[in-house]
Amino acid sequence: MDNPFIKRATEYVPEASALLPLVSPTPIREFFLSEQGALLEKLTIVVGTPGCGKTTIARILEFDALDEISRNPKQINGELAGVLSDLKLLSDLVPVLLAYRLPMSSNFRSIWELPYSEQLRSSLLRGFVQSKAVLGWFRQLEKAEIPIEDIEVLFSEDSESAHISMGARSPIEFREHAREVELAIFRTVTSLIAPDENTLASDFINEKYDVFENIVGFRVSNKESWNGKGSVTLKPMIIVDDAHELHPSQYVSLREWLKKRNIQISRWVMCRPDVVSPEDYRDVLASDAVVESKFGTSSGRDYFLKLVQLSSNQKKEFRKIARDICKRYIPRIPEFSRRSIDDLRLLLDTKASALRKTDIDKLRKIVNKIQGEAQFSDSLVEAIKKRVPRDLPEDESLAALKILLNREKNKTPQLSLLGEDVFREEPITEDRKARTAVIDGARIQLLHDFGRPYYFGMEKLADASNSNIEQFINLSGALIDELLAQLIRGKKPQLSPLTQHKALVNRARKIISEWDFPYHAAVRNLVQFIASRCVERTMAPNAPLDDGPNAIGIPQREFNAVLDRSERLTRILHFAFAYKAIIFIPNYKCKKEEWCLLELGGVPCIAHGLTLGRGGFIEDTLSGLQSAVSE
Repeated sequence: MDNPFIKRATEYVPEASALLPLVSPTPIREFFLSEQGALLEKLTIVVGTPGCGKTTIARILEFDALDEISRNPKQINGELAGVLSDLKLLSDLVPVLLAYRLPMSSNFRSIWELPYSEQLRSSLLRGFVQSKAVLGWFRQLEKAEIPIEDIEVLFSEDSESAHISMGARSPIEFREHAREVELAIFRTVTSLIAPDENTLASDFINEKYDVFENIVGFRVSNKESWNGKGSVTLKPMIIVDDAHELHPSQYVSLREWLKKRNIQISRWVMCRPDVVSPEDYRDVLASDAVVESKFGTSSGRDYFLKLVQLSSNQKKEFRKIARDICKRYIPRIPEFSRRSIDDLRLLLDTKASALRKTDIDKLRKIVNKIQGEAQFSDSLVEAIKKRVPRDLPEDESLAALKILLNREKNKTPQLSLLGEDVFREEPITEDRKARTAVIDGARIQLLHDFGRPYYFGMEKLADASNSNIEQFINLSGALIDELLAQLIRGKKPQLSPLTQHKALVNRARKIISEWDFPYHAAVRNLVQFIASRCVERTMAPNAPLDDGPNAIGIPQREFNAVLDRSERLTRILHFAFAYKAIIFIPNYKCKKEEWCLLELGGVPCIAHGLTLGRGGFIEDTLSGLQSAVSE
């Protein structure tokens, strides 16, 4: 069987019954938590990078999935059923939505290539989407084995004429009319020679087809598995998936249409960040909720722009999700299931082996050299050494001592004032234990100086993922491959820190080399520019930022002003943010000033040997950035 960490399992699971046990409920809870039902009342544009979980969430919302889990929630995925109930998507374990996911195939894009006016092409697109939605809703009900005679289609009270026009006198007639509209548009789109507009006028296409503005629900009766309820009303929902496949003008047309307040169904549009404006994307990164003031719409009233990702600040929450994902994926690999292995954390050794004796001797000589140059007495060195935790391995202890001695040296008055034979006996720096970040900084310096492994263990794996499920699965896949190789060789499934480190660094570099999103070359140059500056500061002898920086900080005022006049830099940063190459942290307060931090994502940090911690940055200007991405 293929490694599901490499080949996303959910993409190849056609049946809801097989998909549901694999789904971690936490992202769904986090995604809905703040707005809950509001996301079902108006247009919601769901934005996420490829593989971030958009389609999985859409499939969970589809009616067949909600119906499946309502039949036997404990056996299928009790935790997920609980979350769906908490979020009111299930009421007494009965679905409340009739959702259908409609992927944007090439036929939708082809509508824009037809030789008609923009108004007619938009009309064809709307008719195609609505007719397919109606057919999709009926297919969802058929999957749940609901006879069509037990279905009643509900329309708004003021839609009598539209009711008749759409053939809605009965569910069978309503569905048949949708099929005829869909077929007529399909023939137009796929014809070798597009029919002229007069020919279209004689077909169904000449009639206005506004299902979304008139339909309000489906009433279903006699469903035995729904806790004996006599009848249930389901709210229709259309999920337009992969909207970035549309022509940009089509996307705008679709978005403006679905924003209309007289549309009463729930509607989501799912897309990659490519089609969202950079300004909107930065806003939603900053506030996780966007509003736009265009075309007569107003803040927060007309639509939501929602990211399918946890905030990068939610490290602890994401670590739980990461463990949960592993427990659901690992048992699907026969080599692990036969051994009852379901916890990746237990397979990752976290006890780093010490450096070789020759390297430790080199390190000790460096420490002695600092002592001699600074004229520190043995008692002073011993006093500083006591600030380093005693339980550290010798190499980490020496590396931390090296940093502390360099800090002491920088505080020492000029040696000429002390005299050649005078040795300092007491430290000048404050007598306090070395912070955890300093010890981590020592480990990173050991990585660069001696190749000592640094990226290993479950927590670092989760932290490197920037709270992005796809990135976590991608990085984990490298470790799973190594574990499978161990089993094939007849070895115990356990990875040493060195093996983990090498696998993750190689995977990170591969990911960066395979970037193919717009402006990827410029983004790669920008990442290299930031990383080289951060490595230089990290390796400073006194480690002034403890574990080092992984970001540059630009005064917020300057950032705002320059972006207003540099469209190319704006676009480059847009894609860098969208694809997690760089994390956008606006309005960061430090040193009585407001900064905009451009922090490297987890993958670039691993590739360049930088901390996965947060907050450490180098002050810079946007002119430096512009020089890094100049053509």
